[in-house]
Amino acid sequence: MLLPLWQQAAEVKQAALNSGTLLSLPTTSVDLREGDLNWRVRVLEALRLKAQPATSTEASINPFLPPEPSLVVCEAGPEHLWVLNKYNVFDLHLLLITKTFVPQTRIIEQTDFSALFKAMQAAPALAFYNSGAVAGASQSHKHLQLIPLTPETHLPFTPQFEALHDQVPRQLETLPFQHAALALPNDLFQLPESEGSQYLQQFYDRLRMTLAIEVQDQQIEKPYNLLLTQSWMMLVPRVAESACGISFNALAFTGSLLVKDQIQIKLLQETGLANILQQISG
Repeated sequence: MLLPLWQQAAEVKQAALNSGTLLSLPTTSVDLREGDLNWRVRVLEALRLKAQPATSTEASINPFLPPEPSLVVCEAGPEHLWVLNKYNVFDLHLLLITKTFVPQTRIIEQTDFSALFKAMQAAPALAFYNSGAVAGASQSHKHLQLIPLTPETHLPFTPQFEALHDQVPRQLETLPFQHAALALPNDLFQLPESEGSQYLQQFYDRLRMTLAIEVQDQQIEKPYNLLLTQSWMMLVPRVAESACGISFNALAFTGSLLVKDQIQIKLLQETGLANILQQISG
């Protein structure tokens, strides 16, 4: 049975689909294996939704200030809203946006983790954050992202993440890119929101400092991706937004990739999937 947030999201999704506001991007999936790693590549079936280049006026518009009313799911405390991702690949893909403009390069703060923690108490999910353009963020307005974990949203690197067993930051030898990761305590999401969200921030800071990602005036000095489920948290430093003409956000570091066509799949295979993740992290 869906719990309140996801139930609200499902109802808003259906209404937004009916009105034409929500523009889901259909894909087909291709499962690949390279070395000891499994990968899932999603291929867009149509590019019509974003086929035309944005004008300078359109590019300067902030779609989150305000968000389209038909995409708003609910409030998430005094500073945030949950909204549907307008151009979604995954079903019920939610964005946690700030009500006022905050740059995407700002450090993730206690209020952000508090709003996220409550949502992650509801059901298994993957949260992720692209800290600016180099990390794959398409909008400069601060937003975290959340997708429910289902068979459809399977994370290919799950067996590798299962090797994490404590709260000591480490780099998994089985993953071919620079990162720091740790296991989250088993009972973390059973704690009260105020206490649990403080732990999330502490673990985030621990990983950030492990990777020497410093903060100056609340702004991060190096781009990164944050990913977490109810079981683990990982930070990946970024040095490039794309490789071989293909853009990558945080999901790439779970083994889940998105490409435009079969030509790009062939390019990935020729270059090497692991090689590409090495090129964009560091």
